[in-house]
Amino acid sequence: MKLEQNILQFAYAGSDPSTGYHDIARNLSAVNGKSIAQTKRSKGKYKPLGFMIRVRALSGSIFVSSLNCGYPTRNAVVLAGHARDEMLKSAGISRSNLETYQKELRIFMDGTMANSSNQFFPGATNIGTGAGGWGESLTYDYTKLTIDRPDTSGATFSKALAMLGTQSASSSDWDADTQFYCIDNWHKWRHSFTPAATADDVENNVFSWAIQQSDTSEAIIDMIDDSQDEKPYDLDDFKANTMITRVATDVGSPVSAVICAPLGLLKVVGAASASWEIEVLGVVEL
Repeated sequence: MKLEQNILQFAYAGSDPSTGYHDIARNLSAVNGKSIAQTKRSKGKYKPLGFMIRVRALSGSIFVSSLNCGYPTRNAVVLAGHARDEMLKSAGISRSNLETYQKELRIFMDGTMANSSNQFFPGATNIGTGAGGWGESLTYDYTKLTIDRPDTSGATFSKALAMLGTQSASSSDWDADTQFYCIDNWHKWRHSFTPAATADDVENNVFSWAIQQSDTSEAIIDMIDDSQDEKPYDLDDFKANTMITRVATDVGSPVSAVICAPLGLLKVVGAASASWEIEVLGVVEL
């Protein structure tokens, strides 16, 4: 996509650190006067876009958090889009029935991100609505899923989609969940890796002894039984942790490295009277 306006400036006027969010796709839509989405529809799938950005501190200090660019993030978005398509199909609604902007996926970063109250808008003097800025007064709806309640016949849930967060273990507790959490539900939906059990371990057997004919064979087999049989990653990390960088005028360089922000979503903790700008260098498909 071509971006005529690709530099966005933000500010926080408070005296204490405050946590806010950027929806860069939303911000770019406002300043360019055209729809810029978080995802790209391709071959029947919603594929997340990665916004290549550089953050520059103008005054003060900010911590910037983004989603992980790995396959759990990508596949969770694809699955969320598929679930929405199936939900619409169950009601006899095709994509052609939807208004132009209803065809997009719009996803929150986590359970505390809100429509307007804690988002930063380009050119505003402070966080949230009422401080001016591009697009801060618009009605901007995020995508919701409506599902039958597993615990009550004839009742439904309707909640917005968010990337980070853990869904309550019991469906009867989903009322208390702020949103439906994409990565966590993708993790629960996929086939989980089964850790090695004793029955799966290498056996001490006659053929091994016959081939090896070594005094160390049994020691090697015992070592293999007990080592390196656990995967070196934890998919639970992807639903809770973010990639973090700090930019500040009091460090060596106030400019960040180039960051790939999936879906254009950022969580920002701004120090007192901080201001910064975000340069969007390009957009890629994850």
